[in-house]
Amino acid sequence: MEHPKHIRINEYDYSLTDERIAKFPVERRGHSKLLVYRQGEISEDFFVSLPSYLPKGSLLIFNNTKVIQARLHFLKDTGASIEIFCLEPAEPKDYALNFQQTEQSAWFCMIGNLKKWKEDI
Repeated sequence: MEHPKHIRINEYDYSLTDERIAKFPVERRGHSKLLVYRQGEISEDFFVSLPSYLPKGSLLIFNNTKVIQARLHFLKDTGASIEIFCLEPAEPKDYALNFQQTEQSAWFCMIGNLKKWKEDI
């Protein structure tokens, strides 16, 4: 496996159409889809079945991050498009506090098509 500092984000780009993104959780949470890779085979199951796939003594680490609409798209008069991807809040650092701001907040961002960035945006 490659060291994380050598991973390039563009190697992980893929197309995901809007209809493939869950907007709301399934009614029975345990019946959300579980993708299973086992002995070279890929199959689907339900999340409620997860314990049957884990060896005894497994350590689970939970990620409670939230997905936010963090992509800002701009189209210049020239036709050039610029995308700003907000990665995480800089000030205030807490997401909840940041979302409560009514004046301004600062974010760490990645900018797509940066070479087209000019003062006239």
